[in-house]
Amino acid sequence: MAVYFVSYKIDEKHNDYDELIDAIKEYDAGCRLFGNQWFLSSEGSAEEVQEDLTQYLYEGDFILVMEIDENYAGWLPERVVDWLEENI
Repeated sequence: MAVYFVSYKIDEKHNDYDELIDAIKEYDAGCRLFGNQWFLSSEGSAEEVQEDLTQYLYEGDFILVMEIDENYAGWLPERVVDWLEENI
């Protein structure tokens, strides 16, 4: 299972992103980092995750999905560090 960093920028004129958030939460494990940034784990590739989530975006929105591994560094909230330690 891979862990991915997901970040998206949404057009502020749309305010219905509940389906996107629900889709992110449906992955095996998910952890909200800040605002529109998440970590999630999936059996699929980064491209498959991106394609799955893009269906909930509008024209003018953007999304980035990147696989992460044990080679990371950061000053993060304890709950996020705990999640990363459990899932990577």
